[in-house]
Amino acid sequence: MIKKETLKALAGMSTGLAALLLAGCANVSSVQPGTPITQVIKQFGNPDINCPSRDGGKRMIWSQQPAGETAYALHVSKQGLVDGSQQVLSAKSFSILSNGEVWTRERVHCEFGPPANITRDNWGDDHQWIWGYRYMLDGGDAEIMYVYLGNDGAQVTKYRSLPDEVNNPDIGGGIVLYSW
Repeated sequence: MIKKETLKALAGMSTGLAALLLAGCANVSSVQPGTPITQVIKQFGNPDINCPSRDGGKRMIWSQQPAGETAYALHVSKQGLVDGSQQVLSAKSFSILSNGEVWTRERVHCEFGPPANITRDNWGDDHQWIWGYRYMLDGGDAEIMYVYLGNDGAQVTKYRSLPDEVNNPDIGGGIVLYSW
């Protein structure tokens, strides 16, 4: 038979473990508007990206790149308070690239955070720099958004999304294309 003290100790340990697990699930997306940025940094550490915003505040991004598919941006007012959070690695967020404006390397960096990878396309005469961002489609498929930054790496020339072969185990949809 288990002693009453042992049961109390086990109950206390399981409550503590549950609290730790829940705290481990918390991320920057759970930050409430009005929270001082100093409190956010104390809880989650320094952001991966810290850029000035047009209104005199800041845009800060905490990213899971290169392996993860999320990056959360916080807009911080001039007063140092969080206005809200946004998951920036999504099809909806990437659609801003088609707004007709010039997208420089710095602007892409401040909008989406650090890329998962940077490569150089060496096909033919066009040697563009390519930044790849891992993200998830709404249906759960892993994708990579490829942002092409021209031969000099200065501004976006095009972008396109393709399935992430590393994080999509059934990239062919289970279809057998050939067999021996």
